Amino acid sequence: MNDDARDPYVGLNDYFGRKAAGAVPSWYAVGRVISTTPLKIRADGLDLDIEDLYIAQHLTAGWVEQLTGLAWPVTSTLPQKQFNGRCNCSVGSGSCYVTRPEEEVEGATADKDSVTHGALLKAGDTVLLLRSMDGQTYYLIERLVKAYYEPVPAD
Repeated sequence: MNDDARDPYVGLNDYFGRKAAGAVPSWYAVGRVISTTPLKIRADGLDLDIEDLYIAQHLTAGWVEQLTGLAWPVTSTLPQKQFNGRCNCSVGSGSCYVTRPEEEVEGATADKDSVTHGALLKAGDTVLLLRSMDGQTYYLIERLVKAYYEPVPAD
């Protein structure tokens, strides 16, 4: 057989390898949270710690979010209620009661408020990471969850 003879499958393998490399962006990595205290994530065969990571703010514990546009009207009916007690006055002492009639009250919720978020990540979670060009730093951008056959609301 001639040394110049070429295996036709080598060319096909090279072609499909180049196509596959272009289909999956190499700058993304999927990792698994090993522990949260201290934070350790396994990705690309490495155990990444806090020194290797930048974390999206919404994934951190203690993150305070300012919420606005919350106000909506509220109407509530307070039922009739009787309050019993002991009375001491200048004419004598004894038991007494006060009856509050049923009453409808109206108001509104607060327009803005802050909420402090708890820890979102836990050991075993799958996370999406963005790898820096030099591969030394990873940006933790989201926690991934498995999709199920539940309908997603349209609104």
